[in-house]
Amino acid sequence: MNLNAHHMILLGCILAMLAGSEAAAQNAQAGRIIGHIDGVAVDDVGAHVHGWACQQGRPESITVHIYANGGAYDAVKGTLVLAGKADLDEEPAVDRACQDTVGRKHRFDIPLPGASLLQFHGMPLYVHGIRVVGNVENAAIGGSGTTRFPDAPAVRRKPSSYPPLSGHYTNMNVHPRVFDTQADLQDIAQRAGRAGSYSNSRFVALGDRVRRDIAAKVDWQATYSGCDLEIYLRGFSYEQKPAYGNDRSDDELRKAMNGKPQLTPPHGAAIVAARAALYAALLKAGAPQLPGTPSVADAAAFARGILLAWADHGFRNDKGKFRLSEEDYCDLKPDGSPVVTQFGTFYGALTLTRGVIYSVHAQDLLEGMDELSLDGQARLDTFHHNMFDTIHSIHNREYEVNMAWKYSDEIYNNQFAGHLTALLALSRLFDDQENFEAALNGGTGAATVKLPWIELFDGIIYGVNDIPLLNITPNTSVDPAKSHPAYTTAIVAPGEINDRYRHSNPLQSMGYSTGSLEGLYMAAEILKNSGFDPYSFRGTHAQSLEMASRYYGCFAKSEGFDNLVTAEKSHSCPDMREYLGSIVNGVAPTVLIGAYRFPNDGDLVALDTAAKASYVKSVFSIESIMFGKWRD
Repeated sequence: MNLNAHHMILLGCILAMLAGSEAAAQNAQAGRIIGHIDGVAVDDVGAHVHGWACQQGRPESITVHIYANGGAYDAVKGTLVLAGKADLDEEPAVDRACQDTVGRKHRFDIPLPGASLLQFHGMPLYVHGIRVVGNVENAAIGGSGTTRFPDAPAVRRKPSSYPPLSGHYTNMNVHPRVFDTQADLQDIAQRAGRAGSYSNSRFVALGDRVRRDIAAKVDWQATYSGCDLEIYLRGFSYEQKPAYGNDRSDDELRKAMNGKPQLTPPHGAAIVAARAALYAALLKAGAPQLPGTPSVADAAAFARGILLAWADHGFRNDKGKFRLSEEDYCDLKPDGSPVVTQFGTFYGALTLTRGVIYSVHAQDLLEGMDELSLDGQARLDTFHHNMFDTIHSIHNREYEVNMAWKYSDEIYNNQFAGHLTALLALSRLFDDQENFEAALNGGTGAATVKLPWIELFDGIIYGVNDIPLLNITPNTSVDPAKSHPAYTTAIVAPGEINDRYRHSNPLQSMGYSTGSLEGLYMAAEILKNSGFDPYSFRGTHAQSLEMASRYYGCFAKSEGFDNLVTAEKSHSCPDMREYLGSIVNGVAPTVLIGAYRFPNDGDLVALDTAAKASYVKSVFSIESIMFGKWRD
């Protein structure tokens, strides 16, 4: 702190003490609101106003309200911008002014959202302290009206058009053609048969897992047709426990899915089916069958049975019709009461897409092995056509709702990455060029996809000389460890993912970002198999999949996979402050496929061995869509 700033604090304290002495003497329990705005700082964290405020004689930290262009009690009342808390440690001078020898937390340092600066920059800034007891005035503190909102930051605007993705849609009348082709399977099978290779170790693990899945006392034919998305998430779409939201117990799942009493209900049935189908497909492509593991026919029959059970009995309403819209779904708490948000149940599209990409993968592989009858294929086609219509409808409606929301830039996230991966996968399964190109570029008429891949890519990855998006959940603290549920800096680095506002816990900040990146990689595999070149694609700011993989790889190199980000070790990673205290999780699979698809990238290749060591410990290490997308 410089000398002038120190004198200002002392002067503010003295004036406040003099002003409040008479009132304090009259009522020590309900003293006046006092305080002072020390200034507005603008740095790489963004703009933030700091100072102190308290109710004299009270130990509690008080709430402060920030107004623009006038105070709360002026003749022309100002505009309330946001609220914060004066709950940071202060120095003895502030203790004395506040007449507090107990609480001693009366300083504030409150972020000013970039979006608010667009509206209020240059206007006088007022800070009102809010009393905790008594009927004293919620007064403006010292410095109010003479302090001003700083200039607005630059705004990242949508381009008039996006760079085209090179290539063109290539029809293919054989399966598989979505996430893998027959050539891919043969390559993976060859590597899986090479003793001592990474692919061999993962293939052994895959075979053992499929063996255990088939032998497990699980009611694999149990399905669900209610409206509750949490049941679909746990039973169909997401295998690991706990899942998201209000996770269900096995007893709750069994009851909802009409499961057999002596068997466990299925967890992530679509994922389990895809895993079995992949194992069968690799065996048929030439991988060696391991002792005690299922045959091609057994693994394929297992996968087929799961898919057909859901195709025939899942996702229906009370009239037996397929649930085709957002209104057909609900989100229930364990007690049966609904979860209500401003978005309705729109995250239902994410719940569905998490499973559908795997059911598509499984059907595609089964068709490629001729392990589906014409009747079975027709039933699965009907199921996946309905799934396409549902996800397409919810995606477009969710886009509209999000764009009307004050945090509209949050549409560029892992949820929409999931929607688009599913729409691309479903379209490719049916070799449907019109809907495929709509998911890629936007389309027209009934096929329109309101947030297509080409726009999502440009908004979700930051590039060279880029500018942060502003309409996002604002920070609640300048300290990333204390800002919940959001934290974002006023600067961005090439390759960062715009999915960082979720900051509820250390796993989410980087885990959500790399989750978005993994979704982009899954979509890239579909695009590659469909005639396009996503791996050389560059957005309007030169952003690319390689750039994003390298960015998060920096933290893995500095800290090691699955460790906490620290300033000491990660200081060389651009915009390191954004991720302080976060866990380097979800980075290993993106490094593995990055090193595989960009073999000339020395930084990614150098991380490959450590990424394998990390990934092999993950419950997702035999995930079927990305299986084999690594170096041997």
